[in-house]
Amino acid sequence: MNARLTGRIVLIAIAAFVLIVFYAPLGHDDYRGRWGDATYGVRLDAGTGDTIAAVQPGSPAARAGIVAGDAVVVTPFAIDSTDLQTPHSTKPRVFTLRHADGRIFRVVLAAVPVKGFGTWDRITGVLAIIPATVFFAIGFVRPNVMTWSFFGTAVGYFSTAPAFQYWHAAIPAPAFAALSFVLVTLFGNFSVLLLLPFLLRFPNDRLTGFSRAFDRMLWVVIVAAFLLSAYEWYGAAVEGLPPLFGGAIDEWLPLLTFAAATYILIGKVKHAPAAIRQRIGFLALGMLVSFVAYAVYFVPGIPSSVKQVIGYAVVILPITVAYAVLRHRVLDINFVLNRAIGYGILSGFVIAVVSLLDWFFSQELSAQHLAGIAEIVATITIGFLLDRINKFIESIVERVFFRKRREAERFLKRTARALPYATEESAIADGLVEAPAEALHLAAAALYRPGTSGRFNGVATSVSTEVAPSGFDANDILVRVLQAEERSVWLNDVRSHIGAENADIYVLAVPVTVRHQLVSFTLYGAHSNGAQIDPDEVELLEELAREAARAYDHIEAVRTRERYARFSGMPLPETV
Repeated sequence: MNARLTGRIVLIAIAAFVLIVFYAPLGHDDYRGRWGDATYGVRLDAGTGDTIAAVQPGSPAARAGIVAGDAVVVTPFAIDSTDLQTPHSTKPRVFTLRHADGRIFRVVLAAVPVKGFGTWDRITGVLAIIPATVFFAIGFVRPNVMTWSFFGTAVGYFSTAPAFQYWHAAIPAPAFAALSFVLVTLFGNFSVLLLLPFLLRFPNDRLTGFSRAFDRMLWVVIVAAFLLSAYEWYGAAVEGLPPLFGGAIDEWLPLLTFAAATYILIGKVKHAPAAIRQRIGFLALGMLVSFVAYAVYFVPGIPSSVKQVIGYAVVILPITVAYAVLRHRVLDINFVLNRAIGYGILSGFVIAVVSLLDWFFSQELSAQHLAGIAEIVATITIGFLLDRINKFIESIVERVFFRKRREAERFLKRTARALPYATEESAIADGLVEAPAEALHLAAAALYRPGTSGRFNGVATSVSTEVAPSGFDANDILVRVLQAEERSVWLNDVRSHIGAENADIYVLAVPVTVRHQLVSFTLYGAHSNGAQIDPDEVELLEELAREAARAYDHIEAVRTRERYARFSGMPLPETV
């Protein structure tokens, strides 16, 4: 089993776990901290986690003599505090508390149903998870350090409060203690730090120059922050202590992370070549907007309602990443809309299915107490099928909304299959130049072949081409790069070698090699509307080049036989 496949399996397993943890509560909680089942009428202080901040008049807690300032007496790995604030049952429960003067007392409380929790509250809860779902869906990509870092950031965007509130009543206390460790550390605010190694490698998973040393230092900081988060969790879970480091981990560490992320992103744009800077500038702007929206969650004193509204803008980040990274060098707006629609449908599908299952199981299986088990099984299944569901929805979106694009792809694939049967170089030129320029609506296309002196001369251009380089010397940097790498080359780094006029038109060079010899190459312009060639289209152009290599090889073989026959006086063999 290779590393790539292993990474994919691990990613799917983690995705299934995440779906179980964060989607099972859907339909139960409105994602604003209020439980839809029952209440004792108390609200705990968010800072300490175990001190009563307020008691509702006339509630079970008020009738039992609990007042603001009392604290829950917790035992190691206990869930008393969570049970007190968000009970799931009306059965009486015994709690031990401590008055402000230090006196310990015990009370027996029976929860009462929450009033006013209706359909709109549930809809609000579902809407609140959509940005996180888009984040998660786009974070589900091929395994490498850059995309795994983004995936960790995506998982950390989920609100952990509903997961805490749901699972503390659904699983045994030891299992909940283990889950709470994961939620507080790996899935908590600490995960925001993973945004930094992602940005250092953005957009091609490579480290250069100073970023290599900075990356090593960064991982030391990440490990240290994780250990501090784990220590703080231990203090709260075992000792019942308030946050040991105040707001350092929950507030200041995320805010500093966003400041560092902004610095890294601005640096990348500032030091990028002019052509690339122009293309990625709006991508960086979208990411900066999402950083601000995300950072608002960690600024103390801002009302939660404001955070919730502004926070929706963070969805720009995953869509931007899908735009710039998952399909590197994409600037075709149709292509972007395609992916955005696909991921939007995927997000809606996952949420709709989980919510529907929750409603069905609660209606049909609640009497047998099987609803929770059935939901978990269904969520596990969705997790393991997420990759297939993603591809299936994406294919449907492309077929429905991008029919012309599909027609162009089929035409170019058919052209590629026909190329090896060409018997004249003019037919190969037509397949490499005119066919893709017409099908993909390219602004220009020009083909170059080596002459007797070794210089690559222009031999064909598309009808849409207005200007093209006349040729390239054998020692030209572009020719040597194409010969050395034997793969497509983006012209950003060699624009000065093709002239200012041509540099504004041509964006890609695709070589044709036969037995590691460069026999021709084609320069392609962007789309007529100015949009960039996307990776799927690059693959089509490279497929044309591969089949053209076979055609050139076949024609050369025929010529060699003809020359041999002329010199030897032997008749030519019949061709089949």
